Amino acid sequence: MEGGIPRVGVIYNPFTDSMYEAAEGGGAFLNGKQITIDNDASSVTDCLLVNNIGHYRYEDFVEESAERVKKWLKAGLRGYRASGSAAQNLAHVASGQVSCYYEHGYGGPWDVCAGMVLVKEAGGVVWDARGSETDLEMKFGKGSVCAGGRAVVTDVLKVAGQPTFEFSGGK
Repeated sequence: MEGGIPRVGVIYNPFTDSMYEAAEGGGAFLNGKQITIDNDASSVTDCLLVNNIGHYRYEDFVEESAERVKKWLKAGLRGYRASGSAAQNLAHVASGQVSCYYEHGYGGPWDVCAGMVLVKEAGGVVWDARGSETDLEMKFGKGSVCAGGRAVVTDVLKVAGQPTFEFSGGK
């Protein structure tokens, strides 16, 4: 990490014996083979989206999260997955297994730090889901992320709209 920006990332999945690794300027790799993001997806309609909703169950948060998923589905989302690991989701984006990852409320920088490097080195963008076309910054506490190819991330964020639920102070 240099200047709050991760420069190297490694994610290992022991269940599949999958080692994802990347270093700034050196590309992204899965078990030693170079990987790239899904370059075919350019909008919600051709996007396989993975989304974590997290553990918060405050009424406002649940309503906002459900409405977001509903917006994507009504816009013609190709496919939807839910998974519990931000790191693994970012690794799947980097390797093109899914088109885009969105989460409002990941646990902290430790959840996304390595995956950010992977996605960027695989040709994608990693933006703060609260601000269109803004690179995600590493800050302590919960955050929001949208990662994938530039075009699909732009459309996923446009359809989702700006998240409004604030995690500080607990609603």
